[in-house]
Amino acid sequence: MQSTDVSVPTGGSARTGDLRRPWYREVSADAWRVLRAAGLGWLFEVFDLYVLALTAPALIIAFDLSRADAGLLTSVSAGGAIVGGIVFGWVADRIGRVRTLFLSILIYSLCTGAIALAPSLGWLVALRLVGGLGMGGAWTAGASLIAETWHPDHRGKGGALMQMGLPLGSMLAIGVVALVSLLPGGLEHGGWRWVYGIGALPIVVLVLFGRNTPESPVWLRRSGEKRPGGNVGALFRGETGRGLLIAFGFIFFVQYVYWAVFTWTPTFLVTVKHFAFIKSLGFTLTQQLGSLAGFVVFAMLVDQLGRRPTFVLYLLIGAAAVLGLVMSSDPDVLLVASFFTGFGIGGIFAGMGPFTAELIRSTHSRALGMAIAYNGGRIGGLIAPSLIGWLATDAHGFEAGMLTTTFAFGLAIVVLLFAPETKGMTIE
Repeated sequence: MQSTDVSVPTGGSARTGDLRRPWYREVSADAWRVLRAAGLGWLFEVFDLYVLALTAPALIIAFDLSRADAGLLTSVSAGGAIVGGIVFGWVADRIGRVRTLFLSILIYSLCTGAIALAPSLGWLVALRLVGGLGMGGAWTAGASLIAETWHPDHRGKGGALMQMGLPLGSMLAIGVVALVSLLPGGLEHGGWRWVYGIGALPIVVLVLFGRNTPESPVWLRRSGEKRPGGNVGALFRGETGRGLLIAFGFIFFVQYVYWAVFTWTPTFLVTVKHFAFIKSLGFTLTQQLGSLAGFVVFAMLVDQLGRRPTFVLYLLIGAAAVLGLVMSSDPDVLLVASFFTGFGIGGIFAGMGPFTAELIRSTHSRALGMAIAYNGGRIGGLIAPSLIGWLATDAHGFEAGMLTTTFAFGLAIVVLLFAPETKGMTIE
């Protein structure tokens, strides 16, 4: 049974003499339960987000949309996530990480399922906006819960394992969309509604794991204080304010790259590289397999090399891969480039939760600070789909839009030059 001393993270590192057990045996049962809930919440959030990119061609036909309209839907989701993440970050500092996590899952699941019945573009926009509120809240609550629960020796691994929901959720979305597209009529003749109906199923997570997920020991320790939410103004002063600014800038540029590449890759391969839609799904799946590999390798490196060197390595890999994806027409090169765009651009998210928590030093408002940094940084994700949709009037414009990511890669590296190395930092 866990020790009742909540001042120590429950994912403590255990040693016997000079011998150290395998790291996964050092992590407590409560820490694994926290990871299960936060990881599944993130996985299904990504599923709900990614089906929009995959069903965009069908929605364009069903509702007679322009590419700019399709980009708007993704931007609306990002906008909802920005607002929701910040609001639910404030909520998580007051009612706890676990309750906020499951409330967020309930909101985005209901809204995604309701899209199956949407009769018009207006309904699509409204449901994506409200669903985005829950999506932003789920990451904030889950990431802060893991950061405050896992021991510093393994916090990077815990954050990476949670973020593996990114490629796994995307792969689940690809599998569901591919299966539905093979049914009579395919996606274009109503099959897309089945895809969104399946998006309501994460509510099952609430039923199965809502009662036995332990709360953050850091939040529990201060929950009895008179002002459990702390002084919000402290987020913008001193070391915490500097960390918040660094985290926001870094996440902004990484989010821009991610949403630019992952939102538009299926359509880019169909319209510019002239692949059939089903074939483009194969390249997109390869992209997600690359993300999965990127997460595994990131988890192996981040607690050894440190945060900054690992991030820079991934940014360089991602930039090279995007250039290959845009500039080449050779299917073999595109396949390799697809894998490494996933490895570098998707895999880098493995470290976002721990790194952001370590930069936000304000104990009483950490969830809100993480929410401002991560979900505020999603402004980059809001801009990218619409900007590229606006540029993609022809093949050359589409390529130019995708290449705007090269500037974002460079600026993300510049921001890291101002960041402290936070490997092994204690969170209180």
